[in-house]
Amino acid sequence: MRQLLLYGFGPQADFEGRLVGALERLESGGALRILDVLFVRRDAESGDIDAIDLQGDGAGGVVGPLLNFRLDEGERRRATERALRGEAEVVRQLGAALEPGAALAAVLVDHVWSDALDDAASRSGGRLLAGDFVTATALSELGPELLAAAARRVG
Repeated sequence: MRQLLLYGFGPQADFEGRLVGALERLESGGALRILDVLFVRRDAESGDIDAIDLQGDGAGGVVGPLLNFRLDEGERRRATERALRGEAEVVRQLGAALEPGAALAAVLVDHVWSDALDDAASRSGGRLLAGDFVTATALSELGPELLAAAARRVG
């Protein structure tokens, strides 16, 4: 099961490594695997675009390059050049859509845990009836969704 997470940041955003730390923690437990990370920022003064596009390896491989991008101006320039070669049109369009000083971060994650649970259910004779992402904090809030999913269990 894959999920796209997209975060927007205004010009006053404070990038001090919290996002990189969160990505590292996500993968460390093994329940999630980061497949791809794209970060695009439009410089507040020059309007230039800084960008990095990284494919994850499931072993925390995005952390080092993201830290280098954040801390090293030369690496930020090289990462931007690579991102503009790989996904040039998307990166340029995203950068153009940002106000000066703003940024966005897109993360594609694989919910590795779901494979093990799906396999166990299948081997037990079951199948997935619903796998939607919800904002509820308790199943009691999802009565209609539970009833609709249960009705799909035909066969």
